[in-house]
Amino acid sequence: MDIELPNGVVIKDVPEGTSKEQIIQKAIKSGLATAEDFQMGSALVEDFSLGQQQQVAQPMRYKSPSMGDKLVGAGETALTLLTGATGGLFGTVGGGLTGAYEEAQAGRFGTPEAAKRIEQRAALGAQRFTYEPRTQASQEQLQSIGSLLQMVPPQPGIAPGMFSAQRPTLRQGANIVRNAFEEAPMLSRVEPTMGASAGAAAASMPLVRETTATALPVPVTLTRGARTRDAAQLAFEKEQMKGPLGAPLRERSEQNNLEILKNFDTLIEETGAQVAQAGPAATGNKVIDALSQGWNGAKAKTRAAYTKAENAGELQAPVALDSLADYINQNMPEASLAPVLNLAKNKGIQLGVLEQLEDGSVRALPADLKTTELLRRAIGKTIGTDPTNQLFGGKLKEVIDISTEGLGGDLYKDARALRNQQARKFEGRAIVANLLTKVKGKDDPKVEASQVFQKSILNGSPEEITFLKRVLFTSGKDGQTAWNEVQGSTMKHIVDEATGGIATDSMGNRIVSPAKLNSAIQGLDKNGRLDIVLGKQKAQTVRDLNEVLQYIQTVPPGTLINSSGTAGMLMAAITEAGLTGYLTGLPVPVISGIRVANQYVKDRKLKARIENALSKKD
Repeated sequence: MDIELPNGVVIKDVPEGTSKEQIIQKAIKSGLATAEDFQMGSALVEDFSLGQQQQVAQPMRYKSPSMGDKLVGAGETALTLLTGATGGLFGTVGGGLTGAYEEAQAGRFGTPEAAKRIEQRAALGAQRFTYEPRTQASQEQLQSIGSLLQMVPPQPGIAPGMFSAQRPTLRQGANIVRNAFEEAPMLSRVEPTMGASAGAAAASMPLVRETTATALPVPVTLTRGARTRDAAQLAFEKEQMKGPLGAPLRERSEQNNLEILKNFDTLIEETGAQVAQAGPAATGNKVIDALSQGWNGAKAKTRAAYTKAENAGELQAPVALDSLADYINQNMPEASLAPVLNLAKNKGIQLGVLEQLEDGSVRALPADLKTTELLRRAIGKTIGTDPTNQLFGGKLKEVIDISTEGLGGDLYKDARALRNQQARKFEGRAIVANLLTKVKGKDDPKVEASQVFQKSILNGSPEEITFLKRVLFTSGKDGQTAWNEVQGSTMKHIVDEATGGIATDSMGNRIVSPAKLNSAIQGLDKNGRLDIVLGKQKAQTVRDLNEVLQYIQTVPPGTLINSSGTAGMLMAAITEAGLTGYLTGLPVPVISGIRVANQYVKDRKLKARIENALSKKD
């Protein structure tokens, strides 16, 4: 049921069976009425509790007003503004002074509760002397004017006393229109309720955001707008941040930016990187050095194993290489595209295991395991990363392996296994091999140290990065240290991208851009590279940090924020100069006094709302 209080405020959806004492307590606690509103005799209270139950009006279908309706509405709009600016103004002053006198007499003046009751008295005084529109057209026109005036903040450049006194009465006129809508709403709106719930899902999201922000390595303190993502609250915070009372909001904004930067520093520190901050070249050198040490160590183990097998006489077993000679003869036409074919032919002749015939073809000569291994090793060194060379070189080694299968003892087999492992780790994949080898015929490395991070991580595929990570982790302590540098460089890359602009705060800290941070993270995260490089836990922390920055720096689509202030200055000049000067005719001292009193009340409310926005409580 709906209940109308003695002061005219309607509370909708009151549960059946609610006692009048409960309604009174709820109305006073919610600021919908004061205790004095109910000190008018038990009969009136009985009327309000039993006789004012209303049926909920069915939603009315919106009907576009005709030209005649608009003309009538314009007349009613002008009448409402006129009475609001004259009679409504005097009613506001009279009601406010009466309320202030009563609060002073009761010894409560200066308290937040007293300020609220004085404001209610002023509003009721304005309502008594303001014409209430009846047509739909005038209601729509006044609603638009009221909504616009609600957005007008005090503006610099307007002479003191011009605007502040008149603005409350115009807004009161718009509020009266809204009160009229409450009786028969044409559009959906939110009504005061007795214990209604917005739903578990909506209630849980602010808690989720708060939990995400406080769980970061350096907790981030959210404002109410960032926590709830409420468009109106965010618009208020962003607009007031620019105003004369917005210093606490500006300080919180800089605090949040600093908290984000500290999180970046902590994440880089947690990687254990020591040289990542020095730049990509330092990280590249660490990676190359670790791979080189691993490769050299693998080659030393392989040589030692072959020497051991040779000393045991296991490399003297005879090998028939007829199948190798046949493969070379059949594929020599491809030698221009696959130089490894010429290498195999010439090296075989040099080692005495192949003989060239008059027609240019070759035939196999008697060979042993030792000589055959030397030929196989030479082929492996020549293959490189060229796809065509890899195809034919791989086939040549396969033919040799078939020819030597089952030959030699266990020591030889161990040596062969070590050689294959060495090739797989350091020579068979371009992401590692290119970091270890030089340009053919030159001393220049195929990949400069300063380009290692760019080519291996930022431009590398998930499979390549995973392979590089595995090789480094199996290359000893230096390899693991090098991977820490890769992680540190990845975080530094994200930070550099996010703070790449020129903007700084009052303390000289770089401003973190939510768009650039999101772009940098998504660039690595879209194919899983972020998890591979940083690990799942640290990658999730980075995602959470990105999400928290969105809470702080962005607003939902459709949020109206006045960024220029031009419209506000024009409205201020027109409203004050026009209505105050031409409609009220009040002396300047009276207008100034009203302005000061109104500004004092408004500033108190604004400060309280800003404090509420910065509070951790909802």
